[in-house]
Amino acid sequence: MAQSTAPPPVETKSGLQTILGFIFDVRVLGVLGQIAFIILVVSGARAISGNFAENANRLGEAQFICRDGSFSYRCAYDFMDSEAGFPISDTVLPYDESNTFWFAFYLGLLNTLKVAILGVVLTSIVGTIAGIARLSNNWLISKISLWYVELVRNTPLLIQLFFIYFGVILAAPALSDAIQPFGLPIYLSQRGLNFPIPKFTSSASIWLAFLVLGIIQFQVMWIILGRREERTGQPSNRIGIGLISFLIVVGIGWVVSGAVSETQGLLVTKASRIREIDDLEQLMLQRTGVNHLDDIDTLSAEELEAAALQVCVLEGGSSETNLTGQLRRLGIPYNVERSERSDQAAADYDEGNCEVFAASKSILAAERSTLETPTAHLIIPVKENPIVWSLPTREGLNMVGGTSMKPEFTALLLTLVLFYGGVLAEIVRAGIQSVGRGQSEAARALGLTEGQRLQLVVLPQALRVIIPPGIGVFLSLAKDTSVGIAIGFPDMYSVSFTTMNQSGRTLQLFLLMMLMYMLISLVFSILLNWYNERIKLVER
Repeated sequence: MAQSTAPPPVETKSGLQTILGFIFDVRVLGVLGQIAFIILVVSGARAISGNFAENANRLGEAQFICRDGSFSYRCAYDFMDSEAGFPISDTVLPYDESNTFWFAFYLGLLNTLKVAILGVVLTSIVGTIAGIARLSNNWLISKISLWYVELVRNTPLLIQLFFIYFGVILAAPALSDAIQPFGLPIYLSQRGLNFPIPKFTSSASIWLAFLVLGIIQFQVMWIILGRREERTGQPSNRIGIGLISFLIVVGIGWVVSGAVSETQGLLVTKASRIREIDDLEQLMLQRTGVNHLDDIDTLSAEELEAAALQVCVLEGGSSETNLTGQLRRLGIPYNVERSERSDQAAADYDEGNCEVFAASKSILAAERSTLETPTAHLIIPVKENPIVWSLPTREGLNMVGGTSMKPEFTALLLTLVLFYGGVLAEIVRAGIQSVGRGQSEAARALGLTEGQRLQLVVLPQALRVIIPPGIGVFLSLAKDTSVGIAIGFPDMYSVSFTTMNQSGRTLQLFLLMMLMYMLISLVFSILLNWYNERIKLVER
């Protein structure tokens, strides 16, 4: 008779065990956690909004007055349309105290973006160089990079800012004794840094078209030579050949654009016997009594001032830069009389305050017709280059020409670049060291130079490690532009703080600042994350 096996006894759970098993189930805990988080967020939002409403009521209805005299939260920012009434020392666009609070805030935002964008670019360069130098086989280069990184990373940002501003920038000599390194047209003084800036003339559009064509030519040559290398196995200097082809195209464009454009001119009297720009050289030789303009340095300052060519120009125009560049090339001394309007410049010319009037031919033709005897004056052509350099020159107690970086902007930008360059250098070093040594050994075995090894093998792989923490560095840099208020740089925070004092609207401006800083961070993050996705290795 077969034996029957009794089923095992069923373990019965108590009610408490069932409840505990249900509560500690992973799925149940996940749902409960989400519910708790939603409750926490809603409660926090209610607390913040209630606190805001309480503070708003405490401040009074005057904080939310509308243009029609009524009171509403919708009118919280109507005061921003009022006249600002305070100056801004460093602006990207023209500004005066009669502009609105909105425009002042906009200029502060532009200053913040200016520092942030330049800071990101320069920090990338400094951090990459310092990070590579940390791994250099040269003992001196490696130690200098190490000392730089350790110094800036272990010193508070604000202390570095004060040191650079008060100990370096403001300790520079006065404008009359400005430092001019290597005799270049660059001036460092207590007023900041003055340096040349290129200006586009009317023929620049033609040259820019050739510039784009040269870039396309470079890309085509790069692809053709790369395919030839793959086919033959013989290396070629793709950068050198591509660069030569690029320069040839750009050079042809420079010549063509200068030859076809004749928009610039000089208004002169027929009695002056000036028929072309080169006649000014003969005129100056007669005035100074020297045999060659190279000997003009032998004259005294008073004699040079008396012999200088008197030029009328429109303030801020490219005609001044174009003409003065040619006068400097010829070695002709000159003085410039600037006017805001063409009729003012023509009046100065007609009254004899200047000998020549430089402007575009269309302006000169229009102003010549207004003179008492138009036929007694000539318009002679002036050669025009697509790009002319506006050089800074000292005129009395001011600098004229070129562009400048104010002391506050210079100190803030330099501090942020040095500080975050040191932080990024360690990230770059870690990224390079994350690439296996076998990769470098294989690159050397293939005969690649050290530069090719870094460019083609190491850095493309290291970027996977560098970019994610590098995003955080750039975001911190953008937000730390607000430390500029400590030295008076008018960034968004500084302008907003001044607006608070002027208007008494604290809540509105803090909310506006928070929103702007958040948007800046989001834009930087989106762009850098997009780039990070592009450089990721595609795995199977």
